[in-house]
Amino acid sequence: MLLDEQQRLMLCGGCCGGWTVPQIRMTNGADFRATATAFLTKEFGLLAPRFGPVYGRRHTEYTEDWEFARVTATRVFVIHISNAEGDRLEERSATHARWTLEYLRKRRREVFPEGVVTLTTGYIEGWLPNGPISLF
Repeated sequence: MLLDEQQRLMLCGGCCGGWTVPQIRMTNGADFRATATAFLTKEFGLLAPRFGPVYGRRHTEYTEDWEFARVTATRVFVIHISNAEGDRLEERSATHARWTLEYLRKRRREVFPEGVVTLTTGYIEGWLPNGPISLF
């Protein structure tokens, strides 16, 4: 998730009938942080992404009937961007928008993956500890 200097979250509304944080699918066993860094550099021109100390995680097992009953692992990293970087990203595509925390709370049911609004709120307000946070 990309947060600008005004604590606005960058979202993509161009697919899936809802709003999502920028995301990429990774191969089994991929290094989450390295792959995220390469994606952010290639797709958004962020040469040295500034990772926050908190990240969201979700891990499912075969017994959970989620995403076609496959084992999945998800990470949502907090990446700090400047307002100018956010402006450039919004200019690239009409489907990208930055939402304030107040607006996120009003439209929380439209934002995916599950738990992103809580992660964003806790991070901005400072009530989440550093390290991994469950997205359940």
